[in-house]
Amino acid sequence: MANHQKTSKYPCIGAGFCGTVWALSENGPAFKREDGGPDRSLANDYTVHQQVFHSFSQLSDFKSQASSISQMNMFPQVRVPQCHRFLIPSDPWWTANLSLFPSQYSPCNVIVSERIPPFPEMCRELLVKRYCNPKIKTEILKSDANKDCLIRPYLGRRRTQRTEMTRPSRFAAFSLRNYPLHEDQMDDIGIPTPDMQCYARMMGEALATLHWLGKVDGNDIEFVLAPPPPYDRLGTNMIVNVLGEHTIWMLDFDLCRSMSMDRDGIKQAVTAFWRNDPFYPRLQSKLWNDFREQYLKTSEWIICRCQSDVDQRLSLARQFVELIEE
Repeated sequence: MANHQKTSKYPCIGAGFCGTVWALSENGPAFKREDGGPDRSLANDYTVHQQVFHSFSQLSDFKSQASSISQMNMFPQVRVPQCHRFLIPSDPWWTANLSLFPSQYSPCNVIVSERIPPFPEMCRELLVKRYCNPKIKTEILKSDANKDCLIRPYLGRRRTQRTEMTRPSRFAAFSLRNYPLHEDQMDDIGIPTPDMQCYARMMGEALATLHWLGKVDGNDIEFVLAPPPPYDRLGTNMIVNVLGEHTIWMLDFDLCRSMSMDRDGIKQAVTAFWRNDPFYPRLQSKLWNDFREQYLKTSEWIICRCQSDVDQRLSLARQFVELIEE
């Protein structure tokens, strides 16, 4: 990754199984290249991303049309980055922009989307001070790569090793990119329980929106905590605590698949729930009831407003929760 920074004008701000992500600035677009695993499809990522973005826009419209405050959820809505363009290797865009990537890189499929803003220095210092090996703290804080700080909220996992819970990692490897923040760590750094419940409800609402507006299973999607965009910093659209101003963003849709509105589709969605990283609370968590209640509430709210076969689909939403709780 350090070599990327030295040899290109587009800094590489992240990498995953589907490809690498590049951006010129914190406020400009991000470019996701299809240079990852052979079984990952950026074309599907783009198609589902647009579908999901439209679904969340619909959800916002429904909320704005609610006849009373009691019908609306009093917490921020999960954000989906705006999805601008899909570039293919023969697109003329490459003529002007290929030279901005490292010399060994060639044209490929690219998604151009809104960049998720990274956390500022205050938040980075908090995580490094609490969890990084003291021997490398200065190096980590000075690293350009670690300025691209996003946090994965693992509401479904607590650290189990007592030594891991009571002292910084003794291992040299430490990265603030997609830093995994477990449920017990949220308690540890002072995130209030009501804010953690808010995260759970936001995820419950988001998953219900995927299922009943987007009709996609949510397989392998990612959630990250990150600041809101500079154009939308209203107090109602973000959470403020020890991490500063932030919200939840949803991204990475390349493995999502359409789900049928029947028992088979629900089983597919349950499989996706367990296959994902542990973002969602688990049954034994103090946050499960918040997630569960909000998933069912949002499902009912959506289904009763825009779906046919209302009774059948309400039953399917309940079956989704019941299968997880088995």
